[in-house]
Amino acid sequence: MHGAKKENVMPSVVEERPALHDALELLHKASRTPAKQRTVKVSSVVDAICQYAIEDGLDEDALRDVIQLASVKTNLDQTSVTTLIKNLYPAKRIPGDVVVTVVGALGQGKGKPSPGTQDCLVKWLITVREITEDANVLSRLYGVLFGMLDMISIRTSLCHLLSLITRRKHVKPFRIQQILELSRGLGNEPALQGLLRVFKDYYPDIILGTTSTSRKSFAPQPDAEWQTRITAILDASTAAEETLSDRHNGFKVSRRTAKRSKASAIPDVHTYHATEASVTLEGIDSVNAFVEKLDRIEPPGQMISILTDPLLQKFVDLRPSPITSTRIDLWLSTCLDNLYRDEQLGSGDHKYLQEILEALLKHAQYAKTLHPTALGFLKAYLPMWDGVENIDVLLELLAYVPIDTWADAYASYFLPVERSIPTQEEIRYDKLIDMYTSLVQQQASAASSSNDATDPQLFHDLTSHVFTLSISLLLSMPPGTSHRLLSSILAFYEVLSTVSKPHSVPIILPPMRLIYLLLQEPSPATFSRVCGIIAAYKHAFDEHPKPVKDYYPTSVTDSLNWCLRDIYHLIWISRALVTTDQRAVGFHCDPALRTRLNEYLGSLDREYAIGAAFLLSNNAWIASMAAMAWRAMEDREISTEGFDRDNIRYHQGPVTLRSLEVLKRKGGVSVAWDGADGYKVFVLDWMAQRGLAGTKRLMFATVSDLRGKA
Repeated sequence: MHGAKKENVMPSVVEERPALHDALELLHKASRTPAKQRTVKVSSVVDAICQYAIEDGLDEDALRDVIQLASVKTNLDQTSVTTLIKNLYPAKRIPGDVVVTVVGALGQGKGKPSPGTQDCLVKWLITVREITEDANVLSRLYGVLFGMLDMISIRTSLCHLLSLITRRKHVKPFRIQQILELSRGLGNEPALQGLLRVFKDYYPDIILGTTSTSRKSFAPQPDAEWQTRITAILDASTAAEETLSDRHNGFKVSRRTAKRSKASAIPDVHTYHATEASVTLEGIDSVNAFVEKLDRIEPPGQMISILTDPLLQKFVDLRPSPITSTRIDLWLSTCLDNLYRDEQLGSGDHKYLQEILEALLKHAQYAKTLHPTALGFLKAYLPMWDGVENIDVLLELLAYVPIDTWADAYASYFLPVERSIPTQEEIRYDKLIDMYTSLVQQQASAASSSNDATDPQLFHDLTSHVFTLSISLLLSMPPGTSHRLLSSILAFYEVLSTVSKPHSVPIILPPMRLIYLLLQEPSPATFSRVCGIIAAYKHAFDEHPKPVKDYYPTSVTDSLNWCLRDIYHLIWISRALVTTDQRAVGFHCDPALRTRLNEYLGSLDREYAIGAAFLLSNNAWIASMAAMAWRAMEDREISTEGFDRDNIRYHQGPVTLRSLEVLKRKGGVSVAWDGADGYKVFVLDWMAQRGLAGTKRLMFATVSDLRGKA
């Protein structure tokens, strides 16, 4: 072998990443240095910067640094520049000067970046246009961007960007002439045809003929991964007032995406036969513009866009007219009649039906009620519904049904649904209970905001039906299969326990036999949620105008007090299942049965007794957490008092009043059983910190020594 043998150097397994500021300095230095003269590997520097951008986003200074490098001709290779731009995640909203710098980089010139870099920059503008500090910065640069349409290298991306930012004020006669001439010279170039279609939508009488569009005519959807990442970064930095999902903030008309470009059931907002002097909804881009021009805005061509467009919804609410209402009613009645007939004949278009239903739901969510025509359609359609198709959207729609009397509403809407759903094995019953939860929320909200008195019987009838349905489903479901259903039932009563309002929405207690049944479910989460429900009811009565007996019969408050006493006996003092107390029913446990259980436990160990079998330390579904809470408490006391961990006596459990006294005498920590600093309160706090706060809320509302200290 000739020459000296080269030594193999093992690279470091973990290389320390340079600080962002240092990495940017290295990148600037590399951009001014020819590739063969560099002492650093550019790809490693680029990777480091991209990693910072992906993890936390780039701050304004770092973002400007990278944009300035990408906006001029440098010695960096195309791959490095493209990688930087594709990973250019901002930590905050993008300053207007950064957008101006990017637009200034476009075009032909000696110092301009390469065509590939320019195309990447335009695509980046498409992606980030909604998160700029100045929402109008691109609009003000419209003329500059439009003037570059003759550049082949960026024309496709540029057309996509212009299609997204074009408003009526941008569609000038000279631009119409230019784009028509460009279109005739280039033929059916997809992106250009898409931009021409936008121009034609504003002035259909001026731009004659048809525009041939395809999927490539529309700007591509933002990369899902990129969008998720930037949303997370903006949320984490708390700099964004809105996420990418909130595209229009309610003061811009919604525009169809490429995904919805074909055969959309609901048209976009367009104002036909408008002139250059017309004021249209399409020209509105802010709340100030909407308020200033409200009286001069011309109604759009198809009013049915109100179903999905937030700006049109506001316009119709603030500028109501009989003509507008008639136009909406006529379109809806014709559309829904056709849908109903098609479904009757079995020739319906499932996707079309789904889109109409989703549009009706979007409008109901805005109006907080269903349109009368939609009500008529549901009343006719639900009896022949198969119980499967569009179940989610249909159940959400039913939550907005206005109800005068429960019997009529049930027969017309809810009974057909209940008859359809149980026949389908794959349908989960929890969806049905969730629908009733949303329904009671809507009815309570409507009653609270109405000036007219609401008949309390409506709420009693509705909740009584849900109770019957809940208990029937719980008892008929196979053991171990009702977790989702159980959670939905609890959610219903969590809502019901908090929506009451004096003189509007009555306090309606759940039947106590259902509460006792749920309290015996072997689940700490269920136990905590039930306790939270009972605590909410107690709070509602505490806040109710006094005297309560003038509004509710004694039997109502007595049943709640009996339940409170039973749970208090169960987990707080050693009197579980007691029925001899005048105010307790002992979970409906027969006294003879309780005696037999007590004798059996005593035969196992003389310290066992039925009264203490459900305390925090012994309760089958809380005991393990109580033990963990004790270990944390014991460890805290050892650290606080400075005890020797090797010599101190540890509690072996379970913790009782007597065992704590013994522990203290034999050299263990000194901890009280009761009181705000005692063991039982510590367990409640420990559970609450881990999402099981219901038990604590109930005990702090019930135990006299703890009341008002939560």
